[in-house]
Amino acid sequence: MITLGIEGTSHTVGAGIVSDGNIVSSVTKTFIPTRGGIQPREAAEHHFLNIEDVIRSSLSKAGISFDDIDLVAFSRGPGLGPCLRVAATAARAISLRYRKPIVGVNHALGHLEVARTAAGFSDPAVLYVSGGNTQVIMHNRGFYRIFGETMDIGLGNMLDKFARHIGLSFPGGPMIERLAADGRKLLKLPYSVKGMDTSFSGILTAAMRYYDDGEQVEDISYSIQENCFAMLLEVLERGLKHLSKNEMILTGGVAVNRRFREMFSILGEEIGVESYAAPPEFCGDNGAMIATAGELMYRTNGPDSMDRTAVSQRFRIDETPASWIEDSMGKHDNNRGAEAEIKVGEIYSRKCVVKRRTPKKYRNSNLDWQLRKSRMGNEFTMLHRLEDSGISVPIIYTYDASNMSITLSLVDGYLLREQIGKMGKDEAKAVIHKIVETVSRMHNSGLSHGDLTTSNIFLTGEGITLIDPSMGSINSESEEKATDLFLLEESLRNAGIEDPEILEEVYAGYGKRNREVLQTLAALKRRRRYV
Repeated sequence: MITLGIEGTSHTVGAGIVSDGNIVSSVTKTFIPTRGGIQPREAAEHHFLNIEDVIRSSLSKAGISFDDIDLVAFSRGPGLGPCLRVAATAARAISLRYRKPIVGVNHALGHLEVARTAAGFSDPAVLYVSGGNTQVIMHNRGFYRIFGETMDIGLGNMLDKFARHIGLSFPGGPMIERLAADGRKLLKLPYSVKGMDTSFSGILTAAMRYYDDGEQVEDISYSIQENCFAMLLEVLERGLKHLSKNEMILTGGVAVNRRFREMFSILGEEIGVESYAAPPEFCGDNGAMIATAGELMYRTNGPDSMDRTAVSQRFRIDETPASWIEDSMGKHDNNRGAEAEIKVGEIYSRKCVVKRRTPKKYRNSNLDWQLRKSRMGNEFTMLHRLEDSGISVPIIYTYDASNMSITLSLVDGYLLREQIGKMGKDEAKAVIHKIVETVSRMHNSGLSHGDLTTSNIFLTGEGITLIDPSMGSINSESEEKATDLFLLEESLRNAGIEDPEILEEVYAGYGKRNREVLQTLAALKRRRRYV
């Protein structure tokens, strides 16, 4: 089967030929703005002037003609509307003129599948980092699902904005990488991780302020990279732990960064997960990735009708069934969490859990020490505050700051992650109602958990017990409380709870006094990225 793939979501227009999963050719042309960022209509004009040339060049390199094509695939979204329409129009014209079936492909799916196919992986966790998108994606129950993403701007866009602030041209990432190679001083930047989600706007503001105040641009660039890459690998590891995947992929335009790839490889070795960083030539946008994903979609779901080829600027990856993937859930390693080694033992004839925060080799050593120390101290404080508020949490037996360890009572129960998907509708509603009652009590006490997922909630004979509030806060604002609810809902969805009537319990049990939090939650959802 021979597939022509056409890419045109943002700054790059490309065409690629794939034959039965093998890349035969790939040709791209990239729009480089003369000033500022990418203007959609200017980029679309660039694509319009170059799209015929890249398509014909790709066919020529493959040694085939339009008549030899079996399928036309194009980037349906997400992306910049004017650019998307250029690619879609070209694909429709070829499909109609040569009577070839057509498939509209999600852009992120293209990045994911071209890397997964090259790696030979069956069911990996994917860290996808580009200009507009920064996500942790994993397959679960028939679809690729987003387990974490940026809550404001993509990392690539953040790097471009900082580059413009210091007088560098587009794209900024490669130039910042070169500057970072000469950096030595780790500057303090916001480390913005909320559960599985990240935020980069605060880092951008702080970095620009450092530059304006006269800090060395090499040190600022170095600090940006060390901070941001560590944030992303942390949430990737948390996702791997959550679904017990044993393969992981790094892809997207930012994935060409050598320091990022080094840190990614170290993480894989450290946790015993097979890793694959996409080749640099296929990290950026290209037509071959669209052809690769389009071929899989066509073999599984058949072609799209012409009236279903309208572009979508907010096309999410979880809108496309991906039944060609079979979930390969591994065994949960109960001796290792995403942030700590965990051992079950006894203290004074009582069963206990010894939790030790071990160094992360992929992180800068100074940053790593600061994070472990801060989170361990915060967990100690939060456990006491939650207990004082009448919320069931593990009891602290011992606390050793020098050894970065804490000994806790063993919770007698089951993780919500392991049980919620097995419950009937009424049982699930009742359990979620109890959880949200606990969350409401916590929030009314001014506390937030910070990582309220199904991996940090135990079901016990007495009710609900919360664990690992190390990312929580005291005197929480509405945004932090809303993030708790958001993480809970997303975690439930990823555990198999998608019935709107069941999910409604998240809000039905929350209480009228928290109306401001629910309003903030609505605003938070509107800010979500588009893929």
